[in-house]
Amino acid sequence: MISRTRLHGLVFVATATAIVMWLSFNFSANLAARGMTIDFGFLSAPTSFPIGESLIAYSSGDTYLRALTAGLLNTIHLALSSIVLATVFGIAVGLAARIGHPLLTSAAKTYVEFTRNVPLLLILVVCATAVRGLPAPRQAWILFDGVILSSRGLYLPMPVFSGGWALGIAAVILASTTSVVWKWSLRGRSRLGSFPFASRISLTFCVAGFASLVVWICLTTSMDWPRLTAFNFRGGWSVTPEYLAMMFGLGFYTSGFIAEIVRGSLAAIPKGQSEAAASLGLSTLLSLWLVQAPQAIRLTLPPLANQYLNLIKNTTLAVLIGFPDLVSVGNTALNQTGRAIETVSIYLLIYLSLSLITSMIIRRLERRAQVVKL
Repeated sequence: MISRTRLHGLVFVATATAIVMWLSFNFSANLAARGMTIDFGFLSAPTSFPIGESLIAYSSGDTYLRALTAGLLNTIHLALSSIVLATVFGIAVGLAARIGHPLLTSAAKTYVEFTRNVPLLLILVVCATAVRGLPAPRQAWILFDGVILSSRGLYLPMPVFSGGWALGIAAVILASTTSVVWKWSLRGRSRLGSFPFASRISLTFCVAGFASLVVWICLTTSMDWPRLTAFNFRGGWSVTPEYLAMMFGLGFYTSGFIAEIVRGSLAAIPKGQSEAAASLGLSTLLSLWLVQAPQAIRLTLPPLANQYLNLIKNTTLAVLIGFPDLVSVGNTALNQTGRAIETVSIYLLIYLSLSLITSMIIRRLERRAQVVKL
């Protein structure tokens, strides 16, 4: 006998399969009637447009595949930096709302209400206008030694490795090897906590090699400082105004939601936990750090994943202010090639993959943070 739940599952799968097959047949028939075919061969054709900002070398005349890769890397770079900024601001505001100080609580509540009730599009427009209103390069703001902010963007000193990429790759390999050996040593230790002789020797060589390589890289590394030329700054590492506007806009908007998640997670911890910490003589900050925060992490991760996914999808609004993300570059390619179905399919697969990877990382963190019952 088939259970009712399994029967419902089989019916759902059969229905979904039938609908997908019908849509595929209808789609193929409509394409054939219009003499159209799906062909991704345009990806190897040369482009005829430049990209203002790219993490990889790109110039007009490269393939559409390289152009879309440059747009994808810009999207990932923007999403990661915005996630870090939103998380830092969100945690700070969420903790300020739980400190108990009336001024901090009011300021945090105002911050959250403002960010949650103002459209993201309006915030991005305001950020883009503010960034473009910064002073010209000759009147630029010098925030720190070598950190310069102007209407042309943010300029930072950049380290230059004399040994090239080979030393960096070797450092990554040695660091990964050290991590693997350390985990192997932990699994092989005895009940008394002593490590096997082979693991101790391996770990010693790995740590010594990694430390020597790091010292060598530091000794052979020089700094490239930004310097003012005729009309702009040269050298160092530069960030465009469009990138700054998108990063601060996305980070500011998402931080309000993260702050409310942090505040709600801390409020969900039973009051007896903080009272027990106070009875042990812990201060408010120590109670928050040692008692409440570790328990609140398990409640924070699931809704936090939703905000990260929303932020990744909101990067598509970068086309509004001219930042060359995946959608912006893809729209230019679509207008030149006319391959709308193929381009939109690439959008779909890439953003689906980014969302699934983010969900997988958060789920792994949830499993590590869950309570283990003995």
